Amino acid sequence: MFIRKVRKTDPKSGKTYFYHQLVESYRTPDGPRQKTILNLGKLDLSREELKFLANRIEELLKGQLSLLKLPEKIEKPARRFAGLIRKKALQKSEEKAKHEAHWKMVDVASVKNEDVRCVGAEVVGAWAYDKLMITKILKEIGFNRKDIDRAKVLIVGSLINCGSEREIHKWFHRLSGLDEVMNIDAKVVSLSSLYRTLDKLIANKEAIEEKVVKRERELFGLGEQLILYDLTNTYFEGKVTSSELSKRGLSKEKRNDRPLVTVGIVLDEDGFPKASRIFPGNVSEASTLEKILDDFFINSPRELSLTGKLTVVIDAGIATEENLKLIRAKGLDYICVDRRRVKELPSGEESIVHESNSGKVYAIRVEEPEEVFLYCKSSGRAKKEEAIKNRIQLRLEKDLQRLKQSLTRKGGIKSYPKVLERIGRIKEKYSSVSQFYEIKVKEENGKAVDICWRVRDKDKLHVRFSGAYKLRTSRTELSNKELWEIYNLLSNVEASFRSLKSELKLRPIYHRIDKRITGHIFLTILAYHLLCVIQRRLRQRGISKLWETIRRELSTIIRVTTTMITQEGKTIHLRQITELESFQLEIYNALELPLKPLSSILKIN
Repeated sequence: MFIRKVRKTDPKSGKTYFYHQLVESYRTPDGPRQKTILNLGKLDLSREELKFLANRIEELLKGQLSLLKLPEKIEKPARRFAGLIRKKALQKSEEKAKHEAHWKMVDVASVKNEDVRCVGAEVVGAWAYDKLMITKILKEIGFNRKDIDRAKVLIVGSLINCGSEREIHKWFHRLSGLDEVMNIDAKVVSLSSLYRTLDKLIANKEAIEEKVVKRERELFGLGEQLILYDLTNTYFEGKVTSSELSKRGLSKEKRNDRPLVTVGIVLDEDGFPKASRIFPGNVSEASTLEKILDDFFINSPRELSLTGKLTVVIDAGIATEENLKLIRAKGLDYICVDRRRVKELPSGEESIVHESNSGKVYAIRVEEPEEVFLYCKSSGRAKKEEAIKNRIQLRLEKDLQRLKQSLTRKGGIKSYPKVLERIGRIKEKYSSVSQFYEIKVKEENGKAVDICWRVRDKDKLHVRFSGAYKLRTSRTELSNKELWEIYNLLSNVEASFRSLKSELKLRPIYHRIDKRITGHIFLTILAYHLLCVIQRRLRQRGISKLWETIRRELSTIIRVTTTMITQEGKTIHLRQITELESFQLEIYNALELPLKPLSSILKIN
């Protein structure tokens, strides 16, 4: 083998450039001939180094050890090129190896495993990708073959190796066997090409989202009578100077030290995402609702599977009086938690709307002309809030006692104004409880000499931490139980946000410009569509594992090439997948996946 430098001229631009080929000489009855083994691209090596590189590639293909210690700039590409040649040769031998039994005497000491790639989660991700027919969707939109392949890497990569697009690129080329699983040409997947494909995905966001949602509806018969809407935010790492989206706001992760971006997601009652919007980090929750309603349910050409009026389910943060009027004005219904705290429970007949091992939920119904209010009291929630109340009370009274002791301690705070200021800080720190306390300070000659306190209104304090909350709806025909159960579908939104932020690594964001920020978020949401398909099918089979657990359990399913030398001096290359463990079989059987999703490939040379 040797490496040949090839000169080529672009007929359009007239520009000349050089690249390298790995070439092999062989004899024929008509004389010596040469064949190109692999295009190597442009190599920044001297003629002597090119010779060493060609020799090292040949040694690796024959399973021989190098007599010389070669520098990294030769050894590293030699291993990469040898792996590409080996994979290419194995693929050519695949059909022949399927139907033949091969018995050979081999040197056990020569056996080695290489080109190890993970394929367990890749097979599951590819299954969900194909179920949603995303390849067909992208083809209909106008994506070419290469962009479709790169989109597969991005979307399935976001599901398995959650993180930045740069990390997906590294994972695809160094760790994953996704190219074999989904029959992707790895050569077309460069980092810059992934960014270009991501730009195309963002440019066609509305069409892609609409077609994916339609496919999910066909696949699972999803309903769309109820639409759940909520927001979350995620923070940035590093300096963000070129983004209009990154703003400082109220962080739900308590990361007020960092700029934020806000994501609004609409889901159906089964937890499948219907639409998404990205807002600046300082947007108020309530102000986003009108845009979502207009974009997707009023002015939108999207199909909806409706048999009656659409009902919007929202949390208290969005359920302002203005937004509830807005929903009614657009001809929609709503279910939400009333923003006003329950200060006292009304009189009326209690009914049980939910019962489980953790306790019961009681409800009292109050009907008004156009609305129903449902006062709910949860015994499980009451225990939790009672524990919270006791903990806050204990801390409040400890701080007050510490302040009181300082009045008689040398060097302690004694000034009456300063003591009042310190009490104000304590009350602010424990405001959820301190509002029910009466705190008095006794003063003599401008100094505080005593502090005493008591609970001013025990009944109101009890109601505040009684696990009580109030639902309100314009659906007056709903029973107490139906209303409570529909509102609790918002837990699907919370589960979605947990998956997006934790399992699919939506946060933190490392990008600096809005185009990349929106691309990263949209890619994560597309990956969440795949996750919804996987979890839906697994739940139908009685499996409720987290995706993080599934991904970890499947990580030991690998594709590996075993190389060995026979008694005759020939080299055997066997590429195969490892056998599945029982816990892996459970997942594959539930998804009806083949136990050998990739066939073994054998080559002898």
